[in-house]
Amino acid sequence: MTADLRNQWASFAADLDAALAHHRAGRLGRASKLYRRILDKAPGHPDALHMLGVIATSRGDAKQAIELIGRAMGPLASHPDAHLNLGNAHHAAGRPHDAIRSYRRAIALKPEFAAAHSSLARELNALEAFTEALSSAMRARALEPDMAEAWLHAGVALRALGRLGEAEACLSEALARRPEFHEALQTLAIIAAERSRFEDAAALQERVALARPKDANAWRALGVYLFRTGATAAGIEALRRALTIDSDFLAGWNSLGWAYRALGKFDDAVAAYERALKIDPESAEARRSLAVTGRAATSEPELERLAETLSDTKRRLSDRIAAGFARGELLDKMDRFDEAFAGFAEANALVRRALAQAGRGYDAGGMERRVDGLTGQWTPDLFAALGAAANQSDRPVFIVGMPRSGTSLVEQILASHSRVFGAGELTEIGRIAGQLPPLRRDPAQLRDWTSMARSLGSAHVARLGALGGEASRVIDKLPDNLLHLGLIATLFPRARVIFCEREPRDICLSNYFQLFAGGNPWSYDLAECAHRFRQAARLADHWRQVASVAWLSVSYEALVGDLEGESRRMLEFLGLDWEAACLEFHRTERVVVTQSTWQVRQKLFTRSVGRWRHYKNHLEPLFSALSA
Repeated sequence: MTADLRNQWASFAADLDAALAHHRAGRLGRASKLYRRILDKAPGHPDALHMLGVIATSRGDAKQAIELIGRAMGPLASHPDAHLNLGNAHHAAGRPHDAIRSYRRAIALKPEFAAAHSSLARELNALEAFTEALSSAMRARALEPDMAEAWLHAGVALRALGRLGEAEACLSEALARRPEFHEALQTLAIIAAERSRFEDAAALQERVALARPKDANAWRALGVYLFRTGATAAGIEALRRALTIDSDFLAGWNSLGWAYRALGKFDDAVAAYERALKIDPESAEARRSLAVTGRAATSEPELERLAETLSDTKRRLSDRIAAGFARGELLDKMDRFDEAFAGFAEANALVRRALAQAGRGYDAGGMERRVDGLTGQWTPDLFAALGAAANQSDRPVFIVGMPRSGTSLVEQILASHSRVFGAGELTEIGRIAGQLPPLRRDPAQLRDWTSMARSLGSAHVARLGALGGEASRVIDKLPDNLLHLGLIATLFPRARVIFCEREPRDICLSNYFQLFAGGNPWSYDLAECAHRFRQAARLADHWRQVASVAWLSVSYEALVGDLEGESRRMLEFLGLDWEAACLEFHRTERVVVTQSTWQVRQKLFTRSVGRWRHYKNHLEPLFSALSA
């Protein structure tokens, strides 16, 4: 830079100071005029270019912002603020990799630049690099403890890493610094939903939606949470409102398709997914949803498209995983089993690797210790000592077992009876278990425990009554309530438990072929599927021997082979008269949000019985682990 040029720019110092004063005061129009007046006389003035670029970013013109700040970067190459603002422009333009480069340059120039560390955390979160994002957010937080954004980005990363308690604490800190911080409220809502606290999620999300009435994603999320509370009409209305705001909102159409699929309105679901694909033909989520709805095209171009997405390391990890599962599903339907297994295996490996990197992989030793603890703790003597906790309602029915063992089918059959309400996968039992103090054999502690447990059990029965209305039986179909059957037998000794069984190789393979929305870290490895199955079987054997609660084992293979006979047996177990509607279970209109949404709306078919035989050449790890 020449001395003459420096002198020329210095001559505009007064105009620049005035422009900056207007800028800081929010008078962007006046500031822009002054910046442009400077540029009319000194076209390359770096500060005027830089600040005009900042204004362009704030006005949503990211392309112009990048061009303006880019022109200023020569003289401002050593200025960390300029790199920060260029990064912000790239962020606004949806260019996270470019934004990250700018933020890293700002940090290199100014290592204690809290805003750059925080913004870098945001971009890393967007790219699903959550461990790095957490490190950057914590650095920003340490430098500026009152920076609400840093607490937010730390919370987002922690939530993705499965550290939900820490995430909630960070997000609460963000809200303490900025009470109506919408992004923090929205992330807290996501965590509440992940913990199946859908009422809490809806309440949090409603605050965001009402404050941002033109935010399509805020209404989409609210619609999903309302739907999960059972307010299905309100949920659909909110989803429709999101699409009224933005008719090309990809996530909105995918969510609407999910809601219609849960209601059994498959034509409407398919129309929503096809609309999503018109917006983005590469949407792996829409393609996977069509595949699991049984409506995806089984064509070579479609398979090739999914294969390309699966192998494209530049795509989001979630897209690659969805493409792999969709491809496996389609190839399975085409009886191209070796190719199907390869697609499933690659997608599972991606999920498993991501879970391991996030510290959320399956802990086989931990699972064994948990089962050991339960079998050692829950003895006939303990059940006798806790008798005062009992609620004598016979309304609760619990369907338990391994996921993919037929639990959704059993619930759908029974919920087709006029005196039965299928409440789906409730999480209240786990919540009750978390509220109760650890059990000790001290008499005073046992008295306090039973008193608290009796109160919580009565509240749960009241909730079931509100859900089920006039129904004589209300079903809670959460497979992992198997872990809480000691508590269930204590609180509800007159409840009924249906334990679903299925050929172990089919259970494990079916889990391996599923992309679960959350949890089940064991399902992405065949040996770990087998280990989890063996622990569940060991625990079930214990409950059969010690729990004084009515128990019925139902075999998936027997149910498929004799629908009427097994249905009659189940209804007799529930103390109900026979109703032929149970044989037409696929016609029953109710919300089903599990992985079996589509299957339970179809007539019974036997294709899933012995399915493992198609894949036996690939299942040696499973066979070995099951026989260990």
